[in-house]
Amino acid sequence: MQVNLISIAFLLATLSLGIVGLLITYIESYLPVLITRSYRYGKFSDNTYQPHVMKIEIPKRWFKHFYVFAAPFSSYVFYLVLHKYLWNGDIPENVIWMLNMFLGTNRRALVSPESTFVVALVLTIHCWKRFYESHYISIFSDKKINMFHYTMGFYHYFGTLVCIIGESEGFVEGSQNNFSWKNITYTHMICACIILLSSYAQFRANCILSGLRKDKTGEITSTAYKIPHGGLFEYVSGALQITEIIIYVLISVIFWQSSTYHYVTIWVIVNQIATAVLTHKWYIQTFQNYPKSRKILLPYIF
Repeated sequence: MQVNLISIAFLLATLSLGIVGLLITYIESYLPVLITRSYRYGKFSDNTYQPHVMKIEIPKRWFKHFYVFAAPFSSYVFYLVLHKYLWNGDIPENVIWMLNMFLGTNRRALVSPESTFVVALVLTIHCWKRFYESHYISIFSDKKINMFHYTMGFYHYFGTLVCIIGESEGFVEGSQNNFSWKNITYTHMICACIILLSSYAQFRANCILSGLRKDKTGEITSTAYKIPHGGLFEYVSGALQITEIIIYVLISVIFWQSSTYHYVTIWVIVNQIATAVLTHKWYIQTFQNYPKSRKILLPYIF
């Protein structure tokens, strides 16, 4: 197959999400409940009765399933990277077949081994951190999410991790493994450090959110939404979203040679901006004392 299914799927998802997001933002009152209830979830969900949509809604706490999948899968991808670049092993034929199936048989080796190694390492760390957050830090409410959001969560991590090795040297038939520690640049190291710092800032933001639902002894007292304070929340409503955007944009910087991965970054940017806008709007409408100086994503700007 010569079609790049990964780029097509991310492009279609981005366009769909972006268009519906704009409609929700500007003309939501004119849209059918079928669309608004399918799009909204969590704190800004639409509770208007819609029997067809309700049949395909699941608990929001199922978000943690993404990381039950992503953490081990990212570890396997990182193992393949180590196996190929450090131990000069052969890539299993079924992995090559899968990459050809989803990225096309005409895929090329565009990304250096060093870039692949750095990204695989930081993304594995990030996925396991998200696993820990979703299972041991986050306190989920009884809100629902649509099956579309649930399915896209799995596809996001599958597609992202396939992109990490799909166009990398050594993972394309006929390409060579020329990995060298000397070829890891300052750009690699600076981007990796900022990615890990952003992931940690995201962890701190999740700790702040979960703390709103606990008493001083650590016991869960409520699943209600409250105004978060501290950390990035002092500046923006979308603390979780801006850190996610930073992570994927910097991976794009490291993977600048890739022809497919950037579709992932565009998807993340559109998705996270849409979420941050709805989150900020919900806070303002729900809490009269919500800090007026707090922006959506960019401190003091937007």
